[in-house]
Amino acid sequence: MIRTISKTLAVALLCLLAAGANARAAQPQTWIFDPVHTQIIFFADHLGFSRAIGRLRLEQGWFQFDPDDWGSARADVVIDIGSLDMGEPGWTRKVLSSSFLDAERWPTARFVSTSMEKTGDNTGVLHGDLWLRGERQAVDLDVTFNRIGGDPYAFKTKAGFSARTSLDRFDFGMDSYREVVAGPVELRIEVEGVRSREKKEVNNDATERN
Repeated sequence: MIRTISKTLAVALLCLLAAGANARAAQPQTWIFDPVHTQIIFFADHLGFSRAIGRLRLEQGWFQFDPDDWGSARADVVIDIGSLDMGEPGWTRKVLSSSFLDAERWPTARFVSTSMEKTGDNTGVLHGDLWLRGERQAVDLDVTFNRIGGDPYAFKTKAGFSARTSLDRFDFGMDSYREVVAGPVELRIEVEGVRSREKKEVNNDATERN
Protein backbone atom coordinates (compact mmCIF):
# COMPACT_ATOMS: atom_id res chain seq x y z
CA MET A 1 0.00 0.00 0.00
CA ILE A 2 2.76 2.46 0.98
CA ARG A 3 4.70 1.62 -2.19
CA THR A 4 1.56 2.17 -4.28
CA ILE A 5 0.92 5.58 -2.69
CA SER A 6 4.56 6.59 -3.10
CA LYS A 7 4.52 5.55 -6.74
CA THR A 8 1.31 7.50 -7.32
CA LEU A 9 2.78 10.61 -5.69
CA ALA A 10 5.94 10.29 -7.76
CA VAL A 11 3.94 10.02 -10.99
CA ALA A 12 1.84 13.03 -9.99
CA LEU A 13 4.97 15.02 -9.18
CA LEU A 14 6.51 14.16 -12.57
CA CYS A 15 3.30 15.21 -14.30
CA LEU A 16 3.32 18.55 -12.48
CA LEU A 17 6.96 19.12 -13.40
CA ALA A 18 6.26 18.28 -17.02
CA ALA A 19 3.26 20.61 -17.07
CA GLY A 20 5.38 23.38 -15.63
CA ALA A 21 8.08 22.81 -18.25
CA ASN A 22 5.49 22.85 -21.03
CA ALA A 23 4.00 26.06 -19.66
CA ARG A 24 7.43 27.68 -19.65
CA ALA A 25 8.10 26.45 -23.17
CA ALA A 26 4.79 27.92 -24.32
CA GLN A 27 5.72 31.41 -23.17
CA PRO A 28 6.48 33.73 -26.11
CA GLN A 29 10.14 34.63 -26.51
CA THR A 30 11.23 38.13 -25.49
CA TRP A 31 13.28 40.20 -27.94
CA ILE A 32 15.10 43.48 -27.27
CA PHE A 33 15.09 45.97 -30.14
CA ASP A 34 18.41 46.32 -31.95
CA PRO A 35 18.70 50.13 -32.27
CA VAL A 36 21.13 49.92 -35.18
CA HIS A 37 18.74 47.94 -37.38
CA THR A 38 15.44 49.29 -36.10
CA GLN A 39 14.27 52.57 -37.59
CA ILE A 40 11.11 54.52 -38.34
CA ILE A 41 10.74 56.42 -41.61
CA PHE A 42 7.77 58.70 -42.22
CA PHE A 43 6.38 60.55 -45.24
CA ALA A 44 4.18 63.67 -45.35
CA ASP A 45 2.90 65.57 -48.35
CA HIS A 46 4.53 68.98 -48.95
CA LEU A 47 2.27 71.28 -51.05
CA GLY A 48 1.64 68.41 -53.43
CA PHE A 49 5.18 68.72 -54.80
CA SER A 50 6.74 65.84 -52.92
CA ARG A 51 6.50 63.76 -49.77
CA ALA A 52 8.86 65.06 -47.09
CA ILE A 53 10.85 62.23 -45.51
CA GLY A 54 11.88 61.96 -41.87
CA ARG A 55 13.72 59.33 -39.85
CA LEU A 56 13.47 58.46 -36.15
CA ARG A 57 15.31 55.99 -33.94
CA LEU A 58 14.29 54.07 -30.85
CA GLU A 59 15.38 54.93 -27.34
CA GLN A 60 14.52 51.51 -25.96
CA GLY A 61 11.94 48.77 -26.15
CA TRP A 62 11.12 45.08 -26.45
CA PHE A 63 8.58 42.72 -27.96
CA GLN A 64 7.39 39.19 -27.40
CA PHE A 65 6.58 36.91 -30.31
CA ASP A 66 5.84 33.23 -30.87
CA PRO A 67 5.45 32.33 -34.58
CA ASP A 68 3.05 29.55 -33.53
CA ASP A 69 0.87 31.88 -31.44
CA TRP A 70 0.56 35.36 -32.88
CA GLY A 71 -2.16 36.24 -30.38
CA SER A 72 0.39 36.22 -27.54
CA ALA A 73 2.54 38.95 -29.16
CA ARG A 74 3.21 42.14 -27.20
CA ALA A 75 5.37 45.21 -27.70
CA ASP A 76 6.51 48.26 -25.73
CA VAL A 77 8.51 50.85 -27.68
CA VAL A 78 9.98 54.22 -26.65
CA ILE A 79 10.92 56.50 -29.56
CA ASP A 80 13.63 59.14 -29.30
CA ILE A 81 12.05 62.26 -30.82
CA GLY A 82 15.36 64.12 -30.61
CA SER A 83 16.88 61.63 -33.06
CA LEU A 84 14.81 63.12 -35.87
CA ASP A 85 16.58 63.64 -39.19
CA MET A 86 14.72 65.44 -41.98
CA GLY A 87 17.74 65.51 -44.27
CA GLU A 88 18.53 69.21 -43.72
CA PRO A 89 19.48 70.83 -40.39
CA GLY A 90 17.14 73.82 -40.60
CA TRP A 91 14.16 71.70 -41.58
CA THR A 92 14.99 69.21 -38.83
CA ARG A 93 15.01 72.02 -36.22
CA LYS A 94 11.66 73.28 -37.51
CA VAL A 95 9.98 69.89 -37.20
CA LEU A 96 11.45 69.46 -33.70
CA SER A 97 10.05 72.85 -32.65
CA SER A 98 6.72 73.52 -30.94
CA SER A 99 5.12 73.96 -34.38
CA PHE A 100 5.34 70.22 -34.93
CA LEU A 101 6.85 67.58 -32.59
CA ASP A 102 7.70 69.96 -29.69
CA ALA A 103 10.67 67.77 -28.73
CA GLU A 104 11.81 70.01 -25.89
CA ARG A 105 8.56 69.42 -24.03
CA TRP A 106 7.92 65.88 -25.28
CA PRO A 107 11.34 64.23 -25.89
CA THR A 108 9.93 60.74 -26.40
CA ALA A 109 6.91 59.01 -27.86
CA ARG A 110 5.72 55.57 -26.87
CA PHE A 111 3.76 52.72 -28.45
CA VAL A 112 2.25 49.95 -26.32
CA SER A 113 0.43 47.06 -27.98
CA THR A 114 -2.98 45.88 -26.85
CA SER A 115 -3.51 42.84 -29.12
CA MET A 116 -2.27 41.05 -32.22
CA GLU A 117 -4.20 39.23 -34.92
CA LYS A 118 -2.81 37.06 -37.69
CA THR A 119 -4.07 37.87 -41.19
CA GLY A 120 -1.91 35.62 -43.39
CA ASP A 121 0.96 33.15 -43.39
CA ASN A 122 3.45 35.86 -42.37
CA THR A 123 1.26 38.93 -41.84
CA GLY A 124 -0.77 40.37 -39.02
CA VAL A 125 -2.15 43.53 -37.44
CA LEU A 126 -0.70 44.81 -34.18
CA HIS A 127 -3.20 46.98 -32.32
CA GLY A 128 -1.99 49.46 -29.72
CA ASP A 129 -1.86 52.97 -28.33
CA LEU A 130 0.58 55.70 -29.32
CA TRP A 131 1.48 58.51 -26.92
CA LEU A 132 2.86 61.43 -28.92
CA ARG A 133 3.11 65.08 -27.94
CA GLY A 134 0.95 64.48 -24.87
CA GLU A 135 -1.87 62.87 -26.85
CA ARG A 136 -2.93 59.24 -26.85
CA GLN A 137 -4.39 57.67 -29.99
CA ALA A 138 -5.14 54.11 -31.10
CA VAL A 139 -2.81 52.94 -33.89
CA ASP A 140 -2.88 49.71 -35.92
CA LEU A 141 0.33 48.42 -37.50
CA ASP A 142 0.25 46.15 -40.56
CA VAL A 143 3.08 43.75 -39.75
CA THR A 144 5.07 41.35 -41.92
CA PHE A 145 7.11 38.70 -40.11
CA ASN A 146 10.37 38.30 -42.02
CA ARG A 147 12.31 35.60 -40.20
CA ILE A 148 13.93 34.29 -37.02
CA GLY A 149 17.50 33.10 -37.27
CA GLY A 150 21.13 33.60 -36.40
CA ASP A 151 23.07 36.76 -37.24
CA PRO A 152 26.52 35.40 -38.18
CA TYR A 153 28.21 38.75 -37.60
CA ALA A 154 26.59 39.65 -34.27
CA PHE A 155 26.62 35.99 -33.07
CA LYS A 156 23.05 36.47 -31.83
CA THR A 157 19.61 35.09 -32.61
CA LYS A 158 17.32 37.71 -34.09
CA ALA A 159 13.73 38.19 -35.21
CA GLY A 160 12.91 40.60 -38.03
CA PHE A 161 9.74 42.42 -39.02
CA SER A 162 8.55 45.13 -41.37
CA ALA A 163 5.53 47.26 -40.52
CA ARG A 164 3.60 50.22 -41.80
CA THR A 165 0.73 52.43 -40.69
CA SER A 166 -0.67 55.91 -41.14
CA LEU A 167 -1.76 58.57 -38.70
CA ASP A 168 -2.98 62.16 -38.79
CA ARG A 169 -0.66 64.74 -37.25
CA PHE A 170 -3.64 66.95 -36.43
CA ASP A 171 -4.87 64.25 -34.00
CA PHE A 172 -1.71 64.87 -31.98
CA GLY A 173 -2.07 68.63 -31.76
CA MET A 174 0.25 69.50 -34.65
CA ASP A 175 -1.99 72.14 -36.20
CA SER A 176 0.63 74.52 -37.61
CA TYR A 177 1.25 74.99 -41.33
CA ARG A 178 -1.89 73.16 -42.41
CA GLU A 179 -1.66 74.75 -45.84
CA VAL A 180 1.94 73.55 -46.30
CA VAL A 181 2.22 70.07 -44.77
CA ALA A 182 -0.69 67.64 -45.03
CA GLY A 183 -2.23 65.95 -42.01
CA PRO A 184 -1.88 62.29 -43.04
CA VAL A 185 1.55 60.80 -42.31
CA GLU A 186 2.71 57.39 -43.53
CA LEU A 187 5.07 55.41 -41.29
CA ARG A 188 7.30 52.54 -42.36
CA ILE A 189 9.12 50.59 -39.68
CA GLU A 190 11.95 48.09 -39.94
CA VAL A 191 12.63 46.00 -36.85
CA GLU A 192 15.28 43.61 -35.64
CA GLY A 193 15.08 42.15 -32.16
CA VAL A 194 17.79 40.28 -30.25
CA ARG A 195 16.66 37.28 -28.23
CA SER A 196 16.67 37.99 -24.49
CA ARG A 197 16.24 35.94 -21.33
CA GLU A 198 14.60 38.84 -19.50
CA LYS A 199 10.94 38.75 -18.57
CA LYS A 200 9.09 41.92 -19.50
CA GLU A 201 5.76 43.34 -18.41
CA VAL A 202 3.85 46.11 -20.14
CA ASN A 203 3.40 49.24 -18.04
CA ASN A 204 0.55 51.23 -19.55
CA ASP A 205 1.30 54.37 -17.54
CA ALA A 206 3.11 56.04 -20.41
CA THR A 207 2.51 59.60 -19.21
CA GLU A 208 5.64 59.53 -17.07
CA ARG A 209 7.77 58.53 -20.06
CA ASN A 210 6.60 61.45 -22.20
